[in-house]
Amino acid sequence: MRLKYALEGISYYIAWKERIEVVLEDNRVMEFIDKDIPNPPTTDAEDLKEWRKCVAKVRRIILEGV
Repeated sequence: MRLKYALEGISYYIAWKERIEVVLEDNRVMEFIDKDIPNPPTTDAEDLKEWRKCVAKVRRIILEGV
């Protein structure tokens, strides 16, 4: 999912930020950027697994966009 216009210096930050936010919204993980979402209690393995999956997705999207 490589973004068409990657970050090429500080002057492109605003455009990059807008594109990243759209991709995060499209992937339904923007809330991981907007606010701090703590680890779910470890008693529920499925919740923890889903939380980790979302965190990994956010990191991948941001790293691929740079």
